[in-house]
Amino acid sequence: MPRTKHIRAATARASTIGVRSPLISGLIFSATLMIAAPAWSEPLADLLPNFLENQNQYKAARADVGAASQNALASKGGFYPTLNITATYGNEQQMKPSADDTNLVSRQADFTVTQRLWDNGATSSSIQSAQLVQRQAEAVLASTQSALLLRAVSAYANVVRANEALTFAQKSEQNIKKQTDLENALVKRGAGFSTDVLQAKVQLAGAQARRSRAEGALKVATNAYRTLFKKIPGPIAAMDKLVPPIDRLPGDIDEAVERAHKNNPLLIAANLASEIAQAGVSQTRASSYSPTIDGIIDYKIKRDVSSTLGNQREIFSKLQLNFPFNLGLTATNTLKASERSFDASVYRYADAKDQITEQTRNAWEQYQTARINAGLLANQANIAGEFLEFARKERTLGRRSLLDVLTGETTEINARSDTASAQTDVIIAAYTLLEVMGELNLAALGGK
Repeated sequence: MPRTKHIRAATARASTIGVRSPLISGLIFSATLMIAAPAWSEPLADLLPNFLENQNQYKAARADVGAASQNALASKGGFYPTLNITATYGNEQQMKPSADDTNLVSRQADFTVTQRLWDNGATSSSIQSAQLVQRQAEAVLASTQSALLLRAVSAYANVVRANEALTFAQKSEQNIKKQTDLENALVKRGAGFSTDVLQAKVQLAGAQARRSRAEGALKVATNAYRTLFKKIPGPIAAMDKLVPPIDRLPGDIDEAVERAHKNNPLLIAANLASEIAQAGVSQTRASSYSPTIDGIIDYKIKRDVSSTLGNQREIFSKLQLNFPFNLGLTATNTLKASERSFDASVYRYADAKDQITEQTRNAWEQYQTARINAGLLANQANIAGEFLEFARKERTLGRRSLLDVLTGETTEINARSDTASAQTDVIIAAYTLLEVMGELNLAALGGK
């Protein structure tokens, strides 16, 4: 019988015999999750390459880079000559006052080669703008990748966190249930107190509620993992415990802000938007206030055209100056519009810089707070462990009540669970700081 059928059969038997214990339900849930999972857990670094390839956001941003690259290549076409081919075929009739009328089937092919010789830099500005757009698309791709990698780190770490919390909650529940059973036995022998049993049951109910919340949190974390990695995690207990990238973090907040200003891809994209707008101003000025000069070669092949029987060939070479200018002086309005667009892009860059500065400072403070909090919780867990050890000894001597011991056990286990969770907060905060600085990439996560 397959393992999944064994689990279903065990669940059915538990229901049949009237077993309703939340602890058993939790164990069945954990066993089912492990059986449905792959036989082994993949390190985060091994998941990341395929993870990126499966994200629609990443694929869309990469497609934008490809499109911008092709547009940049196409923009260089302004430096190359153009060939225009026109062919005509039709009936030509001419009624002449002093000559015989003609009725001919005329055929003509025109080949015109035009080379732009001068446009006061309009073509160069267009090429520069297209290249800047390509660089901007690459910056957006880097930002998209960085944000997705942070989501991957968070999803992976949160599964480990939720599993640790569930393990601690189950341990707490088991310990209290065991103590409750012992007190029940003492009461039956007349050596215990009913109030102790009630106190134990109160603690047990609280532990069961905490375990239930931990099960729900693990399911939610698993759903986030499944959405990102397109599969459920392997045996969670075998998953890597991530560590914060201490060697990649800045030494102080000023260094963090400086690195963010230099490397944050969204800030780079905003700056490129300003440069694109500036190139647009140059292009508008050149095209609105300057003529263009083209070199043109026109080659014609004719047959029975213009009442002339037989074949003809014509070659015409010329320089052509073209200067369209609206007499309503709209060129001025067009140029001013471009200049105002450039001003707007400069202001948006300044605003983006302020926002990145704030985000970097907040990320730094969150990381520092998470570190301090984790240290304090670890100290609390150690103190709670020492108290529990003495409380158990004093309980055997009759100096402590059952409630003291149960409270000590619950406090100690919960403190260790909170410490493990706080350590995960440190990890996520560290990678968040890297992401804001624009330095979260595959290399930072041990990927290729």
